[in-house]
Amino acid sequence: MQSENDFDKQLFELLASRGQAAAWLVDSPRAALEIECRQLISDLTFQSDLADYLSATPVISESIETVLAQLAFSAGVHCRQAEKVLKSLAYRGWHLARWLPTFLLVDGPLGRLLRQSPSPLAKKMKSHHANFPLLASARDAFNNDLFRKVRNGFAHWSFTWNGTSSPVQIEVFHFESGCKEAALSLLEAEALHYLVVSVIRTIDEELLRKASTSGA
Repeated sequence: MQSENDFDKQLFELLASRGQAAAWLVDSPRAALEIECRQLISDLTFQSDLADYLSATPVISESIETVLAQLAFSAGVHCRQAEKVLKSLAYRGWHLARWLPTFLLVDGPLGRLLRQSPSPLAKKMKSHHANFPLLASARDAFNNDLFRKVRNGFAHWSFTWNGTSSPVQIEVFHFESGCKEAALSLLEAEALHYLVVSVIRTIDEELLRKASTSGA
């Protein structure tokens, strides 16, 4: 049986081969990310600044909580329980229902938290990114050309699911010109989704909740 670490490695090797998130090719990347976040939140000045920022921009915490709830709902839907004639569509929907909110969150609240002033996390990442290689690598992956094309394709529903190819291919098109901009396998799309979810969950557990508690 494939272990969780082996599955992580397989997914992040796919991303590294596309020039993304190479720093995530370590044993237990989620644990390494947790350590980075705990290091950040142990700085009391940063913790206070983050609490103030989250209080002023509550949509960030609220949107991340909403995505986590949606992920939990989607994970409980099994395409094998669908009627035979609907199994193929249900299989596709199971993936898309999970991918859509996570990809789009990066373009909104999560992106602002990681990249834009006045976010204290964005400031810390700009000046001390070498101290937080997994966070920095994820932030850069979210701004990578492939990820942006996939994100934009999903935002505008400008993508196709090619279930006749082996493996299944996701093809992304420019929403105005109609030109194909990217193609990735089902597993590569899942790897992108897994990277985003890993960041969302860890930031929520190790930064947002602890900062909010400290500011209460």
